[in-house]
Amino acid sequence: MTKTQIATVVLLVTYLIWEVVVQLWARTEEGPIIRVDLLIIYPVLVILIIISLYQRIRNKL
Repeated sequence: MTKTQIATVVLLVTYLIWEVVVQLWARTEEGPIIRVDLLIIYPVLVILIIISLYQRIRNKL
């Protein structure tokens, strides 16, 4: 595995933990919840996933 692939896995696991924490927090809120954090998290994860998949496919050929 490359460093990028390891970073992708680590960030995905970290995101899953973050999402669980936010969901637990959201249960205590009364009003609407606006998730601005996802505007930063999703693009970074998508880019890293695409790079990692490209590396994986390129190494298999």
